[in-house]
Amino acid sequence: MHNTRKAQNKLKVFFRRVSTTSQDLIMQESADEMYRSQYSANEILIMTENGVSAKKLDVNKRPQMKKLVSLVMKNQVEIIYAFDRTRLFRDFYESNFFVSLCKTHNVSIVYTSPGNGQQATDSTIFEGVMNIVSDIEGENIARRVQEARLRYPPKKLGFIKDKEMRTYSKDPEKEKSLHSYFEEIKQITNQTELERNLTVYKKKLGTSKERLLKLIQDPFYAAYDLSNGEHPLSHVEPYLSFDEFKEIQAGTCGAVIESYLEMEKSLKKLNTYDIRCGLCSVPMTYRYDILGKKSWYICSRGHTKILIETETLSISVEQTLERILESLNIEPLIRDSRNFFKIYKQFTSQELGLLEKEKKALLERIILETEDLNKWKESSEYNKLIQIEQKHQQHLIQFEKVREQAEENKELVNLLRDYLSTCKLNSTDFLASLLIKNIRAYPDELNIEVSKFDYLTEMEYEFILMGDQLL
Repeated sequence: MHNTRKAQNKLKVFFRRVSTTSQDLIMQESADEMYRSQYSANEILIMTENGVSAKKLDVNKRPQMKKLVSLVMKNQVEIIYAFDRTRLFRDFYESNFFVSLCKTHNVSIVYTSPGNGQQATDSTIFEGVMNIVSDIEGENIARRVQEARLRYPPKKLGFIKDKEMRTYSKDPEKEKSLHSYFEEIKQITNQTELERNLTVYKKKLGTSKERLLKLIQDPFYAAYDLSNGEHPLSHVEPYLSFDEFKEIQAGTCGAVIESYLEMEKSLKKLNTYDIRCGLCSVPMTYRYDILGKKSWYICSRGHTKILIETETLSISVEQTLERILESLNIEPLIRDSRNFFKIYKQFTSQELGLLEKEKKALLERIILETEDLNKWKESSEYNKLIQIEQKHQQHLIQFEKVREQAEENKELVNLLRDYLSTCKLNSTDFLASLLIKNIRAYPDELNIEVSKFDYLTEMEYEFILMGDQLL
């Protein structure tokens, strides 16, 4: 009776999910209504994921699913109701893990859709197959949606969409400017001309430079889909011919755009520092100039403008990292390494002792239970003995490696120093994220605070660089 009451106190979870905000939950709510009517309100927990893709996001990025997994692991759930398998997961491996977890904690899963109205089976193989089908279905749906969006996008700059006829005609308000844009873009010979063109039409068309660049490379404006071959789109009124579109991509203009985008990409990559304004403590805004090939951080939120170029910031950070590496104290690291070896030695000795006892016990059983000692290797215990012997040897090999490393502490520490120096050259941003706690910029000053750890000695933990020092 006690176990029955405990089971009744467990939650009956009704899990619902829609992958886009445009979808609704009415169908799922309707399907699980007959099941909800069986329980009192205090027994039920309704969990809803709105606008969450089970294909694109893993469990850790789905708060409600993460919470459900936690409840199952805490033995607080008796049964889970979902419309179908795809509402829980579309990933094969995560789905298998979840089904296995529910099985371990005696949690039933019931699918409420008219076509799936059934309890999940206890067959791992069957559920695995169904999860694979769900996984493939999810990929096919995503592919079909992507294909449909390329040919029938919800919105497109310069077009008016007729939803009933599913056609796209030119927007009278944008038509003239877009025609001019495409005509002028064909004449572009360098990045300066491209930048000037983008600045002009950004205002005329009320859009961004990024979107204007995408327009040039979008075959939809030539009434074509190139995602899988060359497919004309008869439902689209084109702004330029397909030959003109190809000419833009292959000609001088295409090369200029490509180099422009490459420079933009490289400048965006420089945005690696978490730098805050010293006056308002807000993260500084990153800006870049493609033609000037430079970038900077800036802040002017109700105070004097603060600006620091990325190149200047990088030099200051590198100088700080050099000071940190110079102040790295080897002796405490060697001492800690030796202490670790002592602890590891004790642990290994205990493990080896236990394995020796197991070996001895197995040998005794083999000798006592084998009628013909000439055939002792045929004993069922012999394979176990081999496995234990292999573990024993692995422990000895690993112990010898650790012992050799402990004897060469100084060399290891120097290798660590070399590694950090190499890291400073090749991955400054990564090393900075480990060793630098805060960076704050002021009108004429840069404040860099170093992360404190035991192996830094005789070093200030805060650097203030001013004026010419920043260069």
